[in-house]
Amino acid sequence: MEHPGYLDNILVFLVTAVVIVFAFRSIRVSSVLGYLVAGILVGPHMTGFVSDPADTQFLGELGVVFLLFTIGLELPVQRLMALGKFVFGLGVAQVVITCIVITSMAVFLFGFSIETSILLGGALALSSTAVVLQVLNERKEMAASYGRASFSVLLLQDLAVVLILVLTTTIGMEGTSVYAELAYAGLKALIAFTAIIGIGRLVLRPIYRVMAATDSHELFMATSFLVVLGTSFITEVFGLSMELGAFLAGMLLAETEYRHQIEADIEPFRGLLLGVFFMSVGMRIDLHVLISQWYTAFFFLSLLLTIKAAILFGLARAFHLRLATSISLALLLAGGGEFVFVIFTPQVAHQFLPDGMVDLLFVIITLSMALTPLMAFVGGKISSWFVDKEEDASLTATQAQVGELRNHVILAGYGHVGQLVTDILAEKFIPYVAIDNDMRRVTEGRKKGLPVYYGDARKLELLRAIGAEDARAAVITLNQMTASVGTVQTLRRHFPDLPVCVRIRDGKHNEKLLNSGAYLVTPETLEPSLQLATSVLNKIGMPPDEINQTIESHRKQYQQIVDEVVSA
Repeated sequence: MEHPGYLDNILVFLVTAVVIVFAFRSIRVSSVLGYLVAGILVGPHMTGFVSDPADTQFLGELGVVFLLFTIGLELPVQRLMALGKFVFGLGVAQVVITCIVITSMAVFLFGFSIETSILLGGALALSSTAVVLQVLNERKEMAASYGRASFSVLLLQDLAVVLILVLTTTIGMEGTSVYAELAYAGLKALIAFTAIIGIGRLVLRPIYRVMAATDSHELFMATSFLVVLGTSFITEVFGLSMELGAFLAGMLLAETEYRHQIEADIEPFRGLLLGVFFMSVGMRIDLHVLISQWYTAFFFLSLLLTIKAAILFGLARAFHLRLATSISLALLLAGGGEFVFVIFTPQVAHQFLPDGMVDLLFVIITLSMALTPLMAFVGGKISSWFVDKEEDASLTATQAQVGELRNHVILAGYGHVGQLVTDILAEKFIPYVAIDNDMRRVTEGRKKGLPVYYGDARKLELLRAIGAEDARAAVITLNQMTASVGTVQTLRRHFPDLPVCVRIRDGKHNEKLLNSGAYLVTPETLEPSLQLATSVLNKIGMPPDEINQTIESHRKQYQQIVDEVVSA
C-alpha cells in the first residue's frame, strides 16, 4: 500500500528529535540545541534522510508564529510598567546602538549595501530568548538583578523583531531611499498595531466570553487557534508578516481573564512546532562550511561576542547596574538569537546576501547559541569575584539600589520558607526585596545577584529604605516570635494599608500576631508555606487561575524532589 512521502519525513523527524533531544536534556543542555543538531543529522548536508527542508518549512513557520503569540501573551501593561526602566531604557539603547555599530561595520569595513547592512545589524543585535530564559530558569536566577535586566532587554528585542520583520517586506523597494523604507516600515507597523488592537479590543473579549460559556474545552481551544492564525493571515494579506499578527493577538489577550487558559492550550503545540522550526534550521546548516571556513567562522563569532558584550557591559554600567551584574548580563546576552533564522528566510537571504554567506551566518549564530550556557557560567564565576568588593550592607546603599522599586513585595527572613516564596515571586516576575539579620544568608543571596540585604526588619528606617511606602505586600518568615511580632507592629503602625502575611513555627502565637495586624498567619510546613505564597499573590492582584497553576507547579516540584530522595 502506498503512503504519502511526507509521512517518511515526519517519522524521521520524530525519531531523531526524541533520541537527540532526550540525550541533550539528560546532560542538561538546551533542547533548542538538541533540535538544531537533530536537524543537521537528518538534513541534506549529512545523512540526507530529509532531502528538501522546504517540506517542513510551513510547520516551522507556524512554530515561530505561536512563539510570537505567547511572547505577546507575556506582555500585559503592568509587567511592562514594572520593568519599564530596563525595557524602554536599557533595551532600546542596546538594540539601537548594536544595530548602528554592526551596520556601520558592514558598510564601511566589508562593503555591504546599506539595505543588507541594516538587516544584518538588526538581526545580530538580537539574543536568543529561548536559550537565555531557559538558562535563567535552570539557574533559578530570574529574580537576580541581571536576570530581571536580561529579561527586560529580551522583551524589547522581541518587540524590535516585529519592526525588522515588517522591514523585510518593504526594504529594497525600487525608487525609494533606505530612510523612506524605514519610515514606511514603521508606519505600516503603527497602522497594523492601531487597527488590530482597536478592533480586537471590541470583539475578542465578547467572543471568548461566549466560547467560555459553552463549557467546551475543544471549542475554546479552536477559538484560540482561529485568533492566532486569523490575525496572522490578515497581516500577511496587507503585506506584513504573519509573526506580527500573532504578536498583536497575544498582546490583545494579555489583559483578559482568559490569557492563562489560552497559554496553557497553546503551549504544547507551540513547543512541538518550534522544535520543528529549529530542526528545519538545522537542516539548512552545512557543517562543511564550518570545516572549510573554520577560521572565518571563529573570527566573526569572536567579533560578534566581543562587540555585543562590550556594548551591553557599557550600557549596564551607564544604567547604574553593579559591576558584577553588568558582567553577567553582558556575557549572557552576547550571543545571537533564533530570530536570525526567521528574518533571513531563503527568499530574503537570496535577495540581500551573497551566495554562501547565509550558510556561514547560520553556523556563527548556532555556535553563539550553543555557547550561551557556557558564557552564563563564566559570567557567574567572574562576577562572583567582584561581589564581596562591591558588597555594602549600609542603609544608604540599600536605599540607592531599591529606591526606584514600586509595587514590590517585602520579605523579612530569607530562610527556607522565605526562599520558597521568593522563587514563586521570581517565576512570575514580581519584584521583591528580602532582608535578614543572618549575614551568611545575605551573602549567599548577594552572590547570586538577588535583592537580599542585611538588617533588622523591626527598624522603621530600614523599612522606609526598602520602599515600604510603595510596596504591595509584606511577608514575615522570621524564626523568632518576638522579632515577628515587632515587625508586624512596626508595619501596622507606620504603613497601615500594607497587607502583612506571617509564617510561624506553631499555632501558639496566632492570636497575638493577628491582633498585631497580620493579614494571614500560617504554621511552617510545605502546604501552609504554599498557602502563604498564595495569599501574597492573591493580595497583590494576580488572577486566581494563574495562582493555582503556579502553586500546583511548585507542589509537584517539591514532591518530585521528595520522591527522588526517598528512592535514592
